[in-house]
Amino acid sequence: MIKVRVKERWEKYKNNKRWWSILLDFLFLVLILAMLIPDARKSMSAFLVRQTMLSPRESSKAIFLDEDDWRLSLVSYSGEQVELSEMKGKPVFVNFWATWCPPCIAEMPSLQNLYNHYKDDVHFVFISNEDPEVVMKFMEARDYDLPLYRVAGRVPEAFEASTLPTTILIGVGGRMVLYKTGAARWDSKKVFRMMDDLIEP
Repeated sequence: MIKVRVKERWEKYKNNKRWWSILLDFLFLVLILAMLIPDARKSMSAFLVRQTMLSPRESSKAIFLDEDDWRLSLVSYSGEQVELSEMKGKPVFVNFWATWCPPCIAEMPSLQNLYNHYKDDVHFVFISNEDPEVVMKFMEARDYDLPLYRVAGRVPEAFEASTLPTTILIGVGGRMVLYKTGAARWDSKKVFRMMDDLIEP
């Protein structure tokens, strides 16, 4: 009896829909089911964010870091203690992120591409205060090799980030060229031009 009813409803549904409409309904159902599973939800959210990411814009304000701002203390995942001030002389790219953050996951492939292109000319600092083991497992599973750090001590006001991801780009002279919250496409021609302008003597 139930089988007959299901068959009748399917025939009625099929006759009232076009094939592409049935396909869209099916995809929507799969999406809903995927969102109910925690791991799939994170991946699905990251995928959706990735489809809407835009290139970031350079800041129109002329904000310069003072000596106190440069005193951001960090510990690399290899255990080396470093202060941001030691990175003066090259542009500095700082990204606050986390493995549980779908927008962070969404922008990671483009960040890896940016890093691959400019790692010799720019200091890259990827900051996550999660358990290093969790972060390393995440990086290895995706074959990322970004330079990882944890904050050690007080975070200067210029680097306070209440939203993840937050990305800050600093020019050689200490000017905050960019302060971006949320995911962005970091391997665009626009970003590459911005980086080229910063590293040119």
